[in-house]
Amino acid sequence: NKMDDPTVEWSEERYKECTGKLAQFLKGVGYNPKTDLHFMPISAQTTLGIKNPVPKDVCPWNDSPSLLDYLDSMQALERKLNAPFLMPVAAKYRDLGTMIEGKIESGVIKKDIKYLMMPNRVETTISALYGETEDEIPNATCGDQIRLRIKGIEEEDIMPGFVLCSPRRPVNCVSTFEAQIVLLDIKSILSAGFNCVMHVHAATEEVTFDALLHKLEKGTGRKSKKAPGFATKGMSIIARLKVTSNNGAGVCIETFAEYPTLGRFTLRDQGQTIAIGKVTKLIHEEAA
Repeated sequence: NKMDDPTVEWSEERYKECTGKLAQFLKGVGYNPKTDLHFMPISAQTTLGIKNPVPKDVCPWNDSPSLLDYLDSMQALERKLNAPFLMPVAAKYRDLGTMIEGKIESGVIKKDIKYLMMPNRVETTISALYGETEDEIPNATCGDQIRLRIKGIEEEDIMPGFVLCSPRRPVNCVSTFEAQIVLLDIKSILSAGFNCVMHVHAATEEVTFDALLHKLEKGTGRKSKKAPGFATKGMSIIARLKVTSNNGAGVCIETFAEYPTLGRFTLRDQGQTIAIGKVTKLIHEEAA
């Protein structure tokens, strides 16, 4: 973006400098530059490159499509329409009853059907369902952003990060899990006992590194046989994490392989994002 800036003026040299640095960084956190990344020069303020390709008289070296054309050409994500219902709660408030907001991650929701609020396992019923307008809608499907008026639970008993789900298949709630983690900008070494804050879907939880299990080799992703004693910036590891907030009551998550949006997370410490990760294994109390 901002290729129209007076210090840049659609310079191919500056464009290559920026995309080269960004590609190197993204490659370091697991992206494949050849298959996962596509760069194009644009100017959001002047709208050049947004709806229509940048004119040749402005940027003669560019052959990229417009941003919207490229987005339209991308393969649509597969929606879990026939899977059990899951919706992380992003916000809650009172308005003629208990209201919650969130994005449906799988399944379909309808009025007057019973659902389960996790992790407190309270049965609730949908009394009103809203989309992007003030008009009620009869149902909503995976991918929709919705507002719900629910019965059976009070607003103060709900927190962002709780999950409304189907009683037939409640979301998993665990306090210990294994994850594949890429360390980004971390100031010191990381070892067992390291504390930080995890952001996963709408939930924010304090976690501790219970154990470092494997180091992953760059390029191959092969696991080390010996557990590393510590990890540093740029390393990829498999670790066991433990939720320590809420007296270790746990967090509603799924493995990345089954539900990507409920299985990927970021770790932050001292106001900085220090790592990204994905849940690979859930450890229930009886197995811990």
